[in-house]
Amino acid sequence: MKSYRTKFKGYLDDVGKKMPSPGGGSAVCLVFCLGAGLMEKAMAYSFEPNNRLRKYLHSARKLRGKVYPYIDLDGEVFERIMQSKGPQKKKHIERSQRIIIDTARSSLKLFRLAKRVEFSIKKSIISDFYLGARCLELALGGCVLNLEANRRIFGIKSKYTGIFKRHLKSWQRY
Repeated sequence: MKSYRTKFKGYLDDVGKKMPSPGGGSAVCLVFCLGAGLMEKAMAYSFEPNNRLRKYLHSARKLRGKVYPYIDLDGEVFERIMQSKGPQKKKHIERSQRIIIDTARSSLKLFRLAKRVEFSIKKSIISDFYLGARCLELALGGCVLNLEANRRIFGIKSKYTGIFKRHLKSWQRY
């Protein structure tokens, strides 16, 4: 097995430092990608090559690929927010909001997909599948917290916060 520990060390060290980024938004995106990856693994082990369910595996990979760049982009956008003023600052705040909303929507899409395939997952890998679902739950909860913080800090209210909160409650069985 490869050693991944050293590759994550720099990121983990930076998350723990007294510096603006990487922070919560970046961590939410990373948690989403971990959850998606675990679910992909469970699907890959469970679906036969010609199985009609393979399209769900492809969809999960696509969602992870969409959110993955946000791990770094969130911090870059936050730095621009801190350095900008006036209309430029507002533009960067809106971009930050879109990253978080897009991550939350991707969480919802992947969770709906997971509900469709849950009973097709082999029992030998189901724990990875459920751990992935918990990561998605955590990512969505982090998105809600991020949106609420942006409302308090920047005065931007999102119509999605309540929607995402309601969906979190429906995930309790996982």
